[in-house]
Formats: sequence, C-alpha cells, structure tokens
Amino acid sequence: MLEQGFLAFINEHQLFTSGQRVLVAVSGGVDSVVLAHLLHRCGFAFAIAHVNFGLRGAESDADAALVQNRAEAYGVPFHQLRVDTAAEAAKRGESIQLTARQLRYDWFQALRHEHGYAAIATAHHLNDVLETMLLNLTRGTGLAGLHGIPVKNEQGVVRPLWFATRAEIETYAQTQELVWRDDASNATDAYSRNRIRHQVVPALEQINPGLLQTLPRTIGQIQAAEKILQAELDRSFAACATPTLKGYFIDCQQLSRIEEPLYRLNQWLRPYGFTPDALAQCWAGVDQTGLGTVKTGQVFYSASHQLTHHQGRLWLGPRYSIPNIPILVNEWPNEPLNLGWAGWLTVTPVDRESWTGTWPTSPTEALFDRALLPFPWLIRPWQQGDRFRPLGMNGSKLVSDLLQEQQLPLPEREHVWVLESAKTICWVLGVRMAHNARVTDQSRQLINFRLQR
Repeated sequence: MLEQGFLAFINEHQLFTSGQRVLVAVSGGVDSVVLAHLLHRCGFAFAIAHVNFGLRGAESDADAALVQNRAEAYGVPFHQLRVDTAAEAAKRGESIQLTARQLRYDWFQALRHEHGYAAIATAHHLNDVLETMLLNLTRGTGLAGLHGIPVKNEQGVVRPLWFATRAEIETYAQTQELVWRDDASNATDAYSRNRIRHQVVPALEQINPGLLQTLPRTIGQIQAAEKILQAELDRSFAACATPTLKGYFIDCQQLSRIEEPLYRLNQWLRPYGFTPDALAQCWAGVDQTGLGTVKTGQVFYSASHQLTHHQGRLWLGPRYSIPNIPILVNEWPNEPLNLGWAGWLTVTPVDRESWTGTWPTSPTEALFDRALLPFPWLIRPWQQGDRFRPLGMNGSKLVSDLLQEQQLPLPEREHVWVLESAKTICWVLGVRMAHNARVTDQSRQLINFRLQR
C-alpha cells in the first residue's frame, strides 16, 4: 500500500520523473531509510547524501556507516559531509539546530547544482507537517506557517513521503526488514518539537483520532484561503503604491481608508525584513483620523531597506551602503562608470551623420555636442547651492528646486548626480539636461549618455 501511495503522490504533485536523477537526504533514521528503499524499489535514479554533524561521537560515525552501506547495496552514488557543527554554531553565534539545518541544505544545494540532480528529496511525513504547524502556531505565525512543511518548494526540495504517517512508515520498514538507526535525542523533551510530538499531538489525537487523516484537507483549505488573501493584498498594494526610481510610495491616506491597514502593511513589507513592532511604530505616526498624514523625514530600517515618512506617504526603498564618491573623467571611459546607488553610466561617442538612434526622450539618457563638453568631466553628487540652466529655459534654476518639483522622495534626492564640464553643470542625471551643451544644427560629433539603474 505504501509503495502505491508513494508513486501516486509523486505523480500527482509532479515531484520528479523516472528519467530524472534525485538527491536523497538520508540520516540513517527510519524515515529516510524507507524513502531510499522506496525509490530503489520503484526504479528511480537517485544518489544518497549524508551529513555527519559530529554531535554524537561514535553514534554519528555508525549512522554514516549504515547510510554508506545502503548506498552500496543499491549501487547508487554516495556523498558524505563531515562538519564540526558545535564549533560552527559558536562561530556564527547561532543555535546548533539552526546551524545544522543551514549547513545541511547549503551542501545539498551545492551537490544538486554540481551534479545536475533534478530535486532534493527529504523524508518529511504527515506527522512532521502537523508538528511544524503546531510549532509555528506557538510562535505567532501567519497563514503561511499553518501550511506546515510544503510538498515542494522553489529551491527544488521535495517531500515524497508527505502523505504518509510515521506509523505507516515504521510498519513498512518492519515488513521489509530494513535496518535503521535511532537518534536518542528524539526521545528527550528538551526540544520544543519533541514536546509537541510526545505531549501535544497525543492529546489532540485523543480528541480527534482521525487528526492526521483530516490534516491534508485542512492544509488545502488554509492554502486556498491564503491564495484569496494574497490576491486581495496584491490588489490593495497596487491601489496604494506608486513605483519610484528605487522603490515605492505608499499613499497613507488611501491605505487608512481600507480595512486593517496595519495588517496589510505588515504583509506587504515582511519580504523586505521589517518587523511587526517597527511597522506598528511607523504606522502610529500616521494620523488615525483617516487623513493619512505623517511626519516627513522619520525613517525606519530593516537589514536591507528603509521606510521613510514623506509628505503624507511612506517611501520604501533600499538602504544605502555604497558611498557617493565623485568621479573625475579625463578621457573616454572604456567601461560603464559605477555611480553607486544611482546606477551605472555608459558613455558612447557618436558621429551625427551615422547616428541611427532616436533622440532621448527618457531622463535617464542624454545626448550632447561633443565640442561643448570638453574634458575633464566631474561626475558627482549634487550639492546645496548647485545651479544650472535647464534645457529650453532662459534663466537658471537651483538643482534643489528642480528635485522638489520632480517630487523625488527625500532619500532618492540624496543620491542624484550631476555632470560638470568646464565647471558648469550640463546634466542632472536621470532628471534634466542643461541648455549649454545641447545638440544644435551645427553639431557634428555627439556624446550619448545612458544611466542604467
């Protein structure tokens, strides 16, 4: 029965095909030993990978020996990694469990790419799924955490035993007279997952003996609800957010009119690393009367992004880690110029008679008369007091006024560059060309600039 369900589950969820090679994670425990045995019995091409974490001395070595023996018996490739997990965890300042998991999956991915395996198969089963759901629930998870462990993910990890219970797997192992290793750490209640396994799940099964049988249906309903919720979150984000050069403006007034604005903000910005506490503090700065006003300039940070209050809106964009260092150009650059956060600047000389391109219509492109743009050029961040004559204007304008008129977010204004030639600003990059180096009917040799963000 288990073999039939195994094949049906693989086909139903399109985990892999008989023509693909699979990398199987085998610890030596009953679940992974059964997984490898089923793959062998069903004729799949696979290799076995085992990590010796060095946490249990001779016991760990015995695990590795058993797994290698299984690989030799099946005639499949065997990969082994030995690591000092405790030392690595101390170096990283992380728990041993987290470090072991990261080391394991990083190595699996490296093997997958090196040897061309179609998928990484692990032996997680229905009991593991339930335990993960309950563990996530104690940590205040959202709907995604209530899925438990997915059948497959975008990193190529698949769980062919997801449909089976621990009892079914152990019964199969005994029927097939398989040999496996028991990890003594699974018997202790020192770990949260073990306490859930030994105490919480049995109590729930007393209430509902069919708990594991109804679990897949429950997960399916949660996933359906999440799809509906995600569609609504996407719709409301599109209604409230406007793209900028490097991020988004979120209209606070629009957001404050929608149900559960803070929840939406949390869901939108979670992928950018913002914590619920930081977003609650950020949203507390919004006028809760519904006017959606905020204090301009207040900034909240995640590890990679920032959220800035700006004139009744929130600006989401990357944190700045690259310094804006002026560049002096004395001759034709042979490669694009790195302007840090602002992007890359490509410079191309052009003969007007052979020019087949279109005249620039984007502020990220400029075309100048080469004779009116002598070397050296100074490409630098704009400064307070900078003034230039915009193309088509009779008088001059402060760069600061131009940026304000363009309604650039304050963080983006700080990273606008200007191009100087003969101590005159010829271009506010990505915003406006100057009048003094413009192409005229008399221009013959041109220079084309492209700013790529």
